[in-house]
Amino acid sequence: MMDYRETVETILSIPRFSRAERGNTVLHSYLEALGHPERGIRVIHVAGTNGKGSVCRMLCDMLERAGRRVGGFFSPHLVRMNERIRVNGEEISDEALTECYRRLTEARDAQGLLQLTFFEVLFVMALLHFQEEGVEFAVLETGMGGRLDATTAIPADLFVITQIGMDHEEYLGDTIEKVAAEKAGIITGNAPVVFHTGSPEADRVITERAERIGCKMIVNCRDAEVISEEVTSVGIDFSFRNDYDRYDHVLLPTEAVYQVENAITAVTALPFMIGDRSREDLKELVRESLATFYWEGRLEEVRPGLYVDGAHNPSAAARLAESLGRLMMDTGAEDSVLIFGASGDKNIPEVIRELGRLPWGNVILTRYPGSRAASLEELQRIAAEELKTGTKVRTAEHLQEALQMAEKNTDTRSEKKGLILVTGSLYLVGELKELLEDGYYQE
Repeated sequence: MMDYRETVETILSIPRFSRAERGNTVLHSYLEALGHPERGIRVIHVAGTNGKGSVCRMLCDMLERAGRRVGGFFSPHLVRMNERIRVNGEEISDEALTECYRRLTEARDAQGLLQLTFFEVLFVMALLHFQEEGVEFAVLETGMGGRLDATTAIPADLFVITQIGMDHEEYLGDTIEKVAAEKAGIITGNAPVVFHTGSPEADRVITERAERIGCKMIVNCRDAEVISEEVTSVGIDFSFRNDYDRYDHVLLPTEAVYQVENAITAVTALPFMIGDRSREDLKELVRESLATFYWEGRLEEVRPGLYVDGAHNPSAAARLAESLGRLMMDTGAEDSVLIFGASGDKNIPEVIRELGRLPWGNVILTRYPGSRAASLEELQRIAAEELKTGTKVRTAEHLQEALQMAEKNTDTRSEKKGLILVTGSLYLVGELKELLEDGYYQE
C-alpha cells in the first residue's frame, strides 16, 4: 500500500503522452471496469483558452448555493494535486486521493488494462471521488484543448466555452479558427451550448459545430449588454442584461475586470442546470454567490500590494494589463515592479509586449524550477526587444531573490505605494504560494 506522498510521486511520474491515436478507448475500459462512476451525475463541460477555471469555480459556487452537491475537476494545480478534485469547495483529502488511485490501479492490474495518461488518471480519480461523495453535478474543466481531452469521454448536459486566444499553437493550430475548432470539440452531443469567446471567428466555428450536431440551444454571450461597470474599493460593481433577464449592481470582490465577462458566462449558463428556480431566486442566488467569489492566482492580492496572476498567453496578458492599468492609477506606477517568468514554449514576446504597455518602474526576470522554464538569457533578449527603451530590467536566479529585489523598491508590508506583480506562468504562481505557505512573509 502506498501512502499519500508515494501516490502523488507515482502519478506525477506518469507520462503525459498523446491520446490522438487511441482516443477514449482505453479510458472507457477503465470506466467499465470501475462500474461507470460517472453515471447518475449531471455534467457541465467547460473549455476555453482563458477564463475556464474561473467560470467553473463560479458555476460550482452557484450550484452549491442552490443546495446541490457539486464536484469540480480543475487543472492545473498550483501547489497540491488535491486542488484538482473538489466537492462543495473542499479539496479531496490525502486519504481519499490515495484510495481512488488504489482502486484505479487494482482495476488496471486485474483486467490487464493499458496505462492511462497523467490527465486521464486524475480524471478517473475525480469521477470515483464524486461517486463516493454522492455528487449530483460535476463541473469539468478541460485540460489543454478540447477535442482530444479526456473529459470528452463522458456525455455532458451543458457545454460552455470561454474566451479563445492563441496558446499551445503547436498542438491546437496557428489561427483562431483552428484553436476554436479544437475547443469546440467538447461538443459531443445535442446538449445546450453557451459561449463567450471574444472572437467573431471563433463564434462562427462554434456555432457551426453546434448546429451540425443539433444542439438544443446555442447561446452567444457576446449578445449580453454590460450596462454599467465601476471598480470600487471592494471590487467591481456591474450591471448587465442578457436574453433572459437583467442583473443590476452585481458585486465581484476582485479588481480583475476580465472576471465580469466570466461572470456573465456563468450566469447565462446556470439556468440550464437549475431551471426550476424562479427569476427572482436566480437573481438573488447569483448576487450572493458572486459577492463571495474567490479564485487563486487570478489577479490575487496575496499581501498588501503584492499580486499574482497566471497569465501566460497574449490574450490573457492583454486582459491582465487592462485591469492593472486601473490599479496603477491609484498607486505609484514609478515604484511598481513586474516579476516575470515563463515556460519556454509560450509566446513570450507578445506576452511581454502586452504587459510592457504599462509604466513599470522595474522589471525583474526570473525562472521557476524545471526544464520547461525559459532561460534568463532568452528572457533578457526578448525583454530588450519588446520593452520600452529605458525600462529598468534586472534578473534573479529564482523567485525568492526576485521578491527580495522588488521589496527594496516597493514595501508590500506597509501602506500601498506602487505594486508588485508576479506573472507569466501558473508554475511561478504556485512557487509563490509555496513560499507563502512556508512562512516567507512571517514577521
